[in-house]
Amino acid sequence: MKQVLRRWFMSVGTVVGALVATAMAPSEAQAKLIYGVHLGANSPAMDDGKRWPEFGGGFQLRGGLELPIPFFESEIEILVGGQVFRGDATTDRMPLLVDGRFGLRGGVNWAVFPQAYVHVGYGRAFGYKYGAPHGIVADIGAAFDVTALPYVRIGIFGQYNHMMFADSIKVTGGDLDLQWFSFGISGCFVDD
Repeated sequence: MKQVLRRWFMSVGTVVGALVATAMAPSEAQAKLIYGVHLGANSPAMDDGKRWPEFGGGFQLRGGLELPIPFFESEIEILVGGQVFRGDATTDRMPLLVDGRFGLRGGVNWAVFPQAYVHVGYGRAFGYKYGAPHGIVADIGAAFDVTALPYVRIGIFGQYNHMMFADSIKVTGGDLDLQWFSFGISGCFVDD
């Protein structure tokens, strides 16, 4: 009789344990589409007063795929944007930089979402005193988002940008490239 009761309790315990484990198991993680925008101000990273553009502003449209991992989220994303600078010391032109970038973003998955990111791509500067140089554009930055609504995040960001012109423009002090800081607000929509 003891053996029958032991087997019965073991069977019931196994079934109950399986039901509890199934009920408490995390749902299957799925990749989510994400769309967003960054609006910000630009500040030169190196300003010698002669060849660097002055303050400006810009935007970046962002789209990608969010890959959830427990307590961490990573994103593969594409950015397309434009940056306008006030001008440089030798012209009244307002240089415009148009670029596309591909990169990664990752951070902790809480109601607040601190994250770091890096992108690399290609850009072209228009209205610049050296013509329309083009080249590789890269950035590294950090952002802090808050989940405002179930599918909406808003936040702030700061990043360092560097455009290395392929044209190897020679100016006093070496080859010309463009470096600037961007900081501002961001928002994104996460499509479940």
